[in-house]
Amino acid sequence: MNNKNLLYRFYEYQKERFPFAILIFTTFSVVLSSAAIVRSQGEGVSNIVAPIIIGTVVSLLFMFNIRVFDDYKDKKFDNRFHKNRPVQRGLISLKELNILNIISIVIQIVVGVFASLYAFFYWLLSMAYSLLARKDFFIGKYLKKKFMLYNFLNLMQIFFLQIHLYALIEPGFSFKDFLLFVHFIFVLANAQILEVARKLKGKKDESKGLDTYSSRYGIKKSVYLYLGSIFLSYFLFMIILYRVNFSINIIILSLVSLVLIVYSVYYYILKRNRLSTKIIEAIAILFYLSMHLLIAGAAFL
Repeated sequence: MNNKNLLYRFYEYQKERFPFAILIFTTFSVVLSSAAIVRSQGEGVSNIVAPIIIGTVVSLLFMFNIRVFDDYKDKKFDNRFHKNRPVQRGLISLKELNILNIISIVIQIVVGVFASLYAFFYWLLSMAYSLLARKDFFIGKYLKKKFMLYNFLNLMQIFFLQIHLYALIEPGFSFKDFLLFVHFIFVLANAQILEVARKLKGKKDESKGLDTYSSRYGIKKSVYLYLGSIFLSYFLFMIILYRVNFSINIIILSLVSLVLIVYSVYYYILKRNRLSTKIIEAIAILFYLSMHLLIAGAAFL
């Protein structure tokens, strides 16, 4: 085990497996767009600063929990196919990550109980689902053979967490609200964009574990899936924008993001090297941020 102190080793770990510098912005953008959807009519952002901050912190910590759960359940697989990952190369141990994870969960419980018991109920459901996911729903051997189903079930860890956000920002929200339903699917579609983007690899970077979309389904099918998620997200974005505050300026900005992400796909198909995969990931993050922030901008500015 590395002799350097835990804080330094955790800092190195998060750069590879859970980059806070990026995730704090992506998380904040989702919280802002959620606030734009469920806020009371005419309510400004200044009136909901506290739930926005709490929602961002709790969501960020919760996603860290998921990251550690994934490292735990994938240990055998990673030992075989990803020997250079932080746990596998001895940078940090699962025991140390579990301690940090417990601290994170305790913080979320304390914050949740004091912030909103109603919203905290949905956090509990989220955690219960994630604990099941940590055990691969006790059907791991079957799920690992069903790549799409496996990834979908793991993606759904944000299901109750997203409802937790709505409840935290506006306890009186309604499940019957059409706009909320559209936004919820929009959140999932955008999460899927990031999930697929990070699992499109260059020819030389594919692992023998077949744990990427490009290795499982080939370039053609993977790109179709990716583009499908992008255009679904953009279609839902347009519905939300129309209902919140239609603006030509925001449409123009959103089209710039759309063109960039489609071009990154073209470049990836053309080159399929390490640079093209880095570009596709970076542009996916940019698109993700722009979709959520433009909704927030339309509502609050």
